[in-house]
Amino acid sequence: MRRLAWGVAYAAALGLSPALGQDSSALQLYTLPAGATPSSSQLGSFSININPGSGLSGNSAALAAFNRAAAHWMAYVSDPVTININADLTGGFASANIIGQTSSVLLQAPYTTIRNAMVSDAAGDSFRAIDASLPTSAQFGALLPSGYSLSGNLQLTKANAKALGFTGLDGSFGSNDATIQFNNAFSFDYDNSNGVTPGTVDFETVATHELGHALGFISSVDNIDGAAAAFADTPTPLDLFRFTNGGVNDPANASQFATVPRDLRPGSDVLFTDTVNRFRFSTGLTQGDGRQASHWKDDGLTGTYIGVMDPTLPSGVVEPITTADVKAFALIGWNAQVPEASTWTAMAAVVGMVGIQAWRRKKPRLTQSTTQV
Repeated sequence: MRRLAWGVAYAAALGLSPALGQDSSALQLYTLPAGATPSSSQLGSFSININPGSGLSGNSAALAAFNRAAAHWMAYVSDPVTININADLTGGFASANIIGQTSSVLLQAPYTTIRNAMVSDAAGDSFRAIDASLPTSAQFGALLPSGYSLSGNLQLTKANAKALGFTGLDGSFGSNDATIQFNNAFSFDYDNSNGVTPGTVDFETVATHELGHALGFISSVDNIDGAAAAFADTPTPLDLFRFTNGGVNDPANASQFATVPRDLRPGSDVLFTDTVNRFRFSTGLTQGDGRQASHWKDDGLTGTYIGVMDPTLPSGVVEPITTADVKAFALIGWNAQVPEASTWTAMAAVVGMVGIQAWRRKKPRLTQSTTQV
């Protein structure tokens, strides 16, 4: 049984070759207006607005599954913003192994602008306490391949910028935050409430994963990994938690977190850490472990499932959001929390029942090389 691949279509944002034939104009890296600051007076509740294309709107079961996937994220996140997603179930994918792909609108601003927004947004939230120790521009450094440097900016998805409180973005850059496409060449199961039919892919898991990329689970390491020549790299908020696994560049406390260089080298054994939690990352499609760096380490390689931002998905399996996913999204700027114990227990019981059913139907998996999308 094939283990199928996802990916993120944003490499062209820095002038690299568009991935899977994506229109590079849709992947423009926009610059936030000079002096842009987040607002602290937003009111409302978090919502994900889906604008379906003809393939998705014509498949009511698929659209319902996508809405359930959006509801999963809305159960964890409380930011008072609306995220707009263009989505479709379509063909024309350059690789037969790709289940879904996400093209996000990307914004950039000086390092200090986004870093300070992350610190301010996390203030008073014990779940995000480590954000107070994010390095200043003077402290920030990164381990990079030979010839590379840092641009002095950070880049993030437009949705992530909304979470940090930046306002007026729809008016400046258009209402759409990301475009998600699902490969209609696959046999999908659109209702995992009774498990996933053997030989089919759980559409709800795919949609949940792709929404995660739109919300900001991306890494500039994928741009480095696919580049033909060195350039000045623009890291992402997620990259601020990307460290060498073990040794002197693996921070053990807040002081070290503020000063230890981030590891942005494709192929380097790296992890996400806030000095307490430790979750391994994938290391690169071409120079690393064969998986895009904007994912957790593939459980198909390690046997350990970290979260829904895993880079591959076997057929017949449901892969849920985990505390690792929630922690990562919280630290990059989302007001995300794990539910109270009683709620979490009830949710885990439901997910557990579905997961057990899926596991019982699961056959040995063959790992596929991921393809950037």
